[in-house]
Amino acid sequence: MSESSSLTQIFQAGGALAQAIQGFTERKQQLEMALAIESAIKDNKQLVAEAGTGTGKTFAYLVPALLSGGKVIISTGTKTLQDQLFNRDLPNVRDALKVPVSVSMLKGRANYLCHYHLQRASVEGRFQSREDAQYIPIIQSFAEHSKTGDKAELTAVPENATIWQNVTSTRDNCLGQECPNYKECFVMEARKQALAADVVVVNHHLFFADVMLRDEGVTELLPSANTVIFDEAHQLPEVAGLFFGEDISTSQLLDLARDTTVAYLSVAKDCVVLGEVVPVLEKACKDFRLVFQFEGSRMPVQKALSLKKFEQAYTDMQTALAKVTEVLETQAARDPMLEKCWQRGESLLQQLDSWLKASNSNLVRWVEVFTQSVQLHATPLSVADSFGKQLSAQPRAWIFTSATLAVKSDFSHYIAQMGLHAAETGFWESPFDYEAQVWGSD
Repeated sequence: MSESSSLTQIFQAGGALAQAIQGFTERKQQLEMALAIESAIKDNKQLVAEAGTGTGKTFAYLVPALLSGGKVIISTGTKTLQDQLFNRDLPNVRDALKVPVSVSMLKGRANYLCHYHLQRASVEGRFQSREDAQYIPIIQSFAEHSKTGDKAELTAVPENATIWQNVTSTRDNCLGQECPNYKECFVMEARKQALAADVVVVNHHLFFADVMLRDEGVTELLPSANTVIFDEAHQLPEVAGLFFGEDISTSQLLDLARDTTVAYLSVAKDCVVLGEVVPVLEKACKDFRLVFQFEGSRMPVQKALSLKKFEQAYTDMQTALAKVTEVLETQAARDPMLEKCWQRGESLLQQLDSWLKASNSNLVRWVEVFTQSVQLHATPLSVADSFGKQLSAQPRAWIFTSATLAVKSDFSHYIAQMGLHAAETGFWESPFDYEAQVWGSD
């Protein structure tokens, strides 16, 4: 039996999917898309595929991916779809096909409990609210019994609860192999599972953060991956632009101030000056935010620079950060946390200086204002060159799929944006007659 006839049987009425998945119906567009993806995987090609709503594109790429026999990375636009894929769609298709494929999910480190930071938060007992203090024993119990440490599994604590920033790690404040809890680290366990799995589900932010920063484990996965599939691929140009650019936020400085305060109170209380310079940095960040009137606004750099007090507030912020970093350097040898804070301060100083001087002429500078913070962006005019290096690193299939990639069936704009000049394209209309559904009777 040929591969194409095998796929045809799987997707047809009465086939493997229809038998195993309630409500599954045969769709010509879905099968055609699956065949195109199967061909791309087999020949290590790039494929840009748009499928209208109702085509069933998830199954169209999952079936050939699971049957390919190679390692597959699937990247989604949202954590919601990531969870849906891992918890529902992947198991359903795997069971329907009866293939012995192992699957894993990898999220950014901020999604996993950190034993080290949880322990410090519990001992120090400094919380932003009474609710945060009440959440601690719940989180401790979860940490003891959870296999994954994924905070999405702990529904008793709201996702937006401020306690999470105290009990998870970031790339900046993770102690790595120096951490006393390194052997039981949930992040390291998730990476280990992902390395061993046949199919790994990630999201776009994680994928590009890792490609640029080599921090989250994806760069360890890529060398062995035969296929990379991007679902909701219309989001890629913007996401990639953020990570191929040079951005810095006042929230990063405030996070440094918070972590420095924690380290100061824990191991450096005798360094009085450290306790004095951190509040100055916090005030400078808040004063810089007050330069901007509106939240949720975006503006070009020229408009931001013309604002009254912008230059002075920026300089004050740099000066305050420099002072904190200078004091941290004198204390760095005392504790890994203090050393990490010092290194972060040095890096943030360089980023603030680089953004203001516009040292990279290929980047477009702009400012984004939020309720509590200001994000300074320096975004590349095009991500095509940067992303192209990933595409040509070694032979593998690259699949880009979404319901919105083409403009009047023309993919040239998207292909140019992402540097996919060797890509084949496929376009499938929705199998549903929406006009008839809207105007027809129920």
